[in-house]
Amino acid sequence: IVEGHTTETVEFGATVKTKRSDNDREENFTIVGAEESDMLAGKISHESPLGSALLGHKKGETISVRTPKGEISYKIIDIQ
Repeated sequence: IVEGHTTETVEFGATVKTKRSDNDREENFTIVGAEESDMLAGKISHESPLGSALLGHKKGETISVRTPKGEISYKIIDIQ
């Protein structure tokens, strides 16, 4: 159970609105535990490459994630 979180930084339980650098597509992700992850529903594990890269960052920051298809950058648009 996650007891409240701030919207200053990305943390476990937060919903993060991002914008991908490779296609300008906006996406929402909720940071959850590995057992709850469901990429199709926008729920990503805090242990996944994207989830762990987002943790601790603030609105306006850009993070890079290494994927099998290469490195992708995401800008954090909003944190809820």
